Amino acid sequence: MKQLPPDTVRLLSSSQVITSVLNVVKELVENSLDAGALNIDVKLENFGLDRIEVRDNGHGIKAVDAPVVAVRHFTSKICSHEDLEHLETYGFRGEALGSICAVAEVAVTTKTEADDISIQYSLDSTGIIVSQKPSHLGQGTTVSVTKLFRNLPVRRQFYSSTKKCKEELKKVQELLMAYAL
Repeated sequence: MKQLPPDTVRLLSSSQVITSVLNVVKELVENSLDAGALNIDVKLENFGLDRIEVRDNGHGIKAVDAPVVAVRHFTSKICSHEDLEHLETYGFRGEALGSICAVAEVAVTTKTEADDISIQYSLDSTGIIVSQKPSHLGQGTTVSVTKLFRNLPVRRQFYSSTKKCKEELKKVQELLMAYAL
């Protein structure tokens, strides 16, 4: 027996958290709701396999938090297990964005009320910022997910039929309607 390399462990555990286009949309919309967003736009290209973009007008991500925003097990929601008794947010584990990074390419563009301009951060598969540049977007956060399941050919193959893609799209629509109501 031998121990799996950290990259393989990360990919395997992330593929258990992020299993579908629906999971990605759900996690990103819940992040937007937790950020106090009143408007959330969701765009899918090629049923979400080529691009998923969730844009909100929430409070944005502070520059000091940006370096760890997608690093697994970093969270702004809790400090200890005692906080779990008083949770009022959807997310709290610090897993979603980091898990998405492991199975797709991710860019986060964000601006808080205090910021002069928005910044777009490109993230690697571990959630670490690999580049950043100024952007023109207003207050809030936009997460762009491209090449979903690029490193999981079996998962990508699951979406090879138009029927499966349409079924997944219907689930995404139902999810968004449930949040809207």
